Amino acid sequence: MTPFRIGIIGMGALLASSGCSEQPRKAPRTEQEIHADDSGDVSGAPGRHPYRCDDNRPLLIDFKDEGLTLELRRDTGTVPVVLTAPAPGLQYVGDTMSATFTGNEIKIEEGDKRPVLCRKATNL
Repeated sequence: MTPFRIGIIGMGALLASSGCSEQPRKAPRTEQEIHADDSGDVSGAPGRHPYRCDDNRPLLIDFKDEGLTLELRRDTGTVPVVLTAPAPGLQYVGDTMSATFTGNEIKIEEGDKRPVLCRKATNL
C-alpha cells in the first residue's frame, strides 16, 4: 500500500470517529423542553399542561417540537393558536400574539389587549 493510500485511510478513520460522538449539552434543558416530554393533564396527552390565567380562565398548552412550538387553547374542543420560538428560551410568536415564559408562568400578549399572565396549574 502506498503512503498516499495509508494517509487517506487514516484521515477517513479520523473523520468517521470524530463525527460519530455525541456532543454534550451546553445548557440544562429548558422548562419548555421538559414539558414537551411529559404530561400534566388528566388526558395524559404528551406535552399537554393546564394553566390558570389571571383572568381566572383555564388555558391548555401543548408543548410540541421539543418545546419550540406551543398550541394554546381555552379547552380541548377549540382550535389552538400556534406559536413558535426559534430556539429554547426565546419568545414565542404567532400571527396575532406572542408569549414569554418565566419559570412556571407564561405572559401572553395580543395586539392592544392587556397582557395575560398564566401560571402552571396542578389540575383544572
